[in-house]
Order: sequence, then structure tokens, then C-alpha cells
Amino acid sequence: HAQQPTRRARVLCLHGYENSAEIMRKQLQMAGWIDRFGANCEFVFVSAPFESDEPVTPIVQKFFPDDPKRQWFQRMENLPNGVRYVGLGKGLAHIAHVFDTQGPFDGVLGFSQGAGMSLYVASKQEQGEMLGGHPALKFAVIIAGFRPRDVDHQHLWEAQGLRTPTLHIWGAQDVLKYKSEEATTFCQEPLVITHAAGHKVPSVKTFDCDQVDAFFANTTNAANET
Repeated sequence: HAQQPTRRARVLCLHGYENSAEIMRKQLQMAGWIDRFGANCEFVFVSAPFESDEPVTPIVQKFFPDDPKRQWFQRMENLPNGVRYVGLGKGLAHIAHVFDTQGPFDGVLGFSQGAGMSLYVASKQEQGEMLGGHPALKFAVIIAGFRPRDVDHQHLWEAQGLRTPTLHIWGAQDVLKYKSEEATTFCQEPLVITHAAGHKVPSVKTFDCDQVDAFFANTTNAANET
């Protein structure tokens, strides 16, 4: 008889700095992600708790003039021993609340600042610091990501490494790609896909989508069998 269709993976999408749920939905739509991966993934979009101060970055305002502009923490504060992300606790609590009210989620997908938050969420869950009542994340997709530097969370990167399977995507023209490369070093199972463009959610025409299909299938099916 016909094989039962597997349930779509539910993916919580965390947007970049001065973006929002509305903007990230458009970014994934315009880049072809929702059409290409929507059969296997239900993308859920959520906005960060802090409003971005005017004026926002010109390119954001140009492409998304009427959409909300938000961020996951208020600002960065330089301290003698590092950097503090002021308001980070509120940003993380906001994500935990989304898991409580809209979960469960199979994985997270983050772009830029949202990619850093995705690494925090996966790491903090593994270390028992958040999402204790939720199933373990099966994957994290890190687009134009970086290792977040908040001084109170450095211990997360000093442990045995992130066990959650991660997919890292960055552009050859991204001036911050060295940060994306460095973020793979504490992940135990990093899969890396690059594209030729810059700091953006890349078009599905510019990378190997079959590799992404396999990543979603392998992580969700392996988790279903345990």
C-alpha cells in the first residue's frame, strides 16, 4: 500500500537585525524557499520583542519600507571583559514563549542576528537552560550566521560542542563570512553550503537544494526513529 506521507517539519524562523516576521516571510518567498521546501517544511515566522531605532539601515528601508523593523536584543554594550547583549534575556524568553504557545517545532532557521539566536536556542536547550519541556531540536539552519558573543553566555561554546545537527549557509561575497566559518567550529555535525552572493537569504537557484532536502530528511527521520 502507499507509504504514509511523513509529517511536514515545523521550522521556527528567526529573522535578522532590523527585520521582522513579515520581512523574513518575504525573504524566503522571494528566494524561492517556501515554494521549493514548503512540501516538507512548515515555516513559522515570529517577530523579535524590541523595535529597532530609526533610522534603520538604508537597504532594509529601501526593500521593506512598510514592514516592522525589530531586533532580538536592544543594543551591544562594551565591557572590560567582553560584550553584553542588553535585553538578550527578553529575546530568549520571547522565543521560549513561542515554543510554549505555537510549538512543538522540529527545528529552527535563522538569518544573521536570528542565526546567532538559533545557535543560542539549540545550545541552551542542550545544556538544560531553556526549552526543558520540549522535544530536543532535530536541526538548526544557520544562514549568514556567527558565534554570538554575549559575555554571560560564553560557557555555551566551551562545552563538548553543539550536538544538534546544523546546516550553515553563507555567501562568498559576504564580508562577514569568516564569522560564519568560525561558527561551524563548535558544531559536531556541521553541513556547509555556500553560494556566490553576499549577506542574504540566497535564492534556491544558487545552491544545491537536494543537499538541503537530504539534511531535512536525515535529521527528521533519524529523530523519528529514536
